[in-house]
Order: sequence, then C-alpha cells, then structure tokens
Amino acid sequence: MTALFHSRSAHSYGMVFLSLFLFFFLSAFRTAAGASGQTATAQLSREASLSDSAPIGQPAFAAQELSAADSLKAVSVPDPEEKKNDSKTAQPVPEGFVLQKLKKAEALSNYCGRDSLCQSIYMKVNRIDRKLVPAGRAVLMPVDLQKAARYIPVPELLTDGRGAREIRVFLSSQYFGAYESGKLVFWGPISSGRKTYPTHPGRFFVNYKQRHKRSIKYDNAPMPFSINYYSGYFMHQQSLPGYPASHGCVRLLMTDAEKLFNWVRVRDAVTIVRD
Repeated sequence: MTALFHSRSAHSYGMVFLSLFLFFFLSAFRTAAGASGQTATAQLSREASLSDSAPIGQPAFAAQELSAADSLKAVSVPDPEEKKNDSKTAQPVPEGFVLQKLKKAEALSNYCGRDSLCQSIYMKVNRIDRKLVPAGRAVLMPVDLQKAARYIPVPELLTDGRGAREIRVFLSSQYFGAYESGKLVFWGPISSGRKTYPTHPGRFFVNYKQRHKRSIKYDNAPMPFSINYYSGYFMHQQSLPGYPASHGCVRLLMTDAEKLFNWVRVRDAVTIVRD
C-alpha cells in the first residue's frame, strides 16, 4: 500500500515537472517567433519604402545612386533656357558696321582715309575722339556708309518728354539725344563721370551757358561750350575715351558741344537716366 502511494506521488510529480517544462518551452518559443516576425516585417517595410523610389526593374540601392548622379548633373549642366536668354541680351552689330578687334595700335586714317563722314560715324558710334585706336580694343568700323549713317542708338521718340526742347543723357549706353517736343533732332556720344565721381541721374534745367569757360577746381582745364544744369555740373567739350572718365560732368565731342550750345536755351529741360 505504501509502495503504491509512493509510485503515484512520483508519477504526479513527474507530470507536474513535464507540464512546467512544456509551459516554459512554449513561452520561449513564442517570444522568439514574435521577435523574428517583427524583424521580418521591418525589413519588408524598409525594402518596400526603398522600392517605391526605385525605377522598375532596378534595385533600391541603384535608385539612390541615380538620384545622386541626377543632382550632380543638374548643378553642372547649364539650363538651355538660360543660354537662350543670354543670347537675347547680346548686342548685335548694327547694320553697316563690322566689329573689329585691333591687334596693334592703328590710326583711324588706315580705315577711313580722308573720308570725313566715315571718321565722324566712327567717333560717334564708338564714343571716342582719339585718332589712334588702342591695341586690343574692339571697335565698330563702318563698312557701308549709307547704312551706317542711318544708325541711331537712342530713342527717336520720347513718350515722357518734358517740353519744347529737352536734352536727355543715357548713362548706360553713353549717348545723348536732343529732342524737340519729344522727337529726336540729333544725337551724339558722351563720357560721363567715372565710378569715384559719378554723374547723378535726375531731372534738371539749363541754368546758364558759357562759351569760354575754365575749371575752377581742376587745374584751370578748358571747358568749351559749357552748359550748366546743376550746381557745379556741366555739359561741355572734353576728351572722349569711349567710357565714363570725367569728374562728374558730361563730356561731348567738339562738334556736338558747339551744336548743343547753340541749340539749347536757358530753362530747357535736362534729363539724365540710366537706360
């Protein structure tokens, strides 16, 4: 009887031990399986996310490399539209001229000879009064005088004219125009103030004229056919190098200075703009 009791007790303890073993085993198995499933799900989500940006038929890492290459190409290759716009801003050579870059200093007579019309057109268009052209400079050379003589680099009609007579100075292009009731009468080249002595834009009037004048401030320099339009600023004859070079005044060719001096009247409008 006692032996039978001990046998049954051992069997019960064995069943309990086996049950506990199976319980812990199954719990550990479920935990490992759950972790593995989460890892697999995360990997699948990552691959799905990458594959959304990849081209069809190419792996995800290839899509990332292509994206980097496309970014580099976008920076290094110029936009065709920008090149198109740049070509629009390039100034064409006027009809009747050729653009010529001189390899050495040459006299104007080498091209125009004694033709006064050719010389006049050359000096006006290039805004220069020097007969010896500096080496390396590109100039507009008239080759068809009939066509070149028709070239006008300023507006022929003003929509915002300021009266019966007006002198309008165009700083960017370095030309002036003389207008009567808004219509161009004649034009010519200028040399305005250099960077350190700029000619200021604005709306002015002719204060007075002086045929023979000399500079009070700059070494008694001659200022023939002076037209005062504001304070110590004048329009007058002086050398034209082809670019802004004055101390603030508006320089003119001798022929233009005399013509403008005789044409304009006191209180006529003077307008200086950045065209």
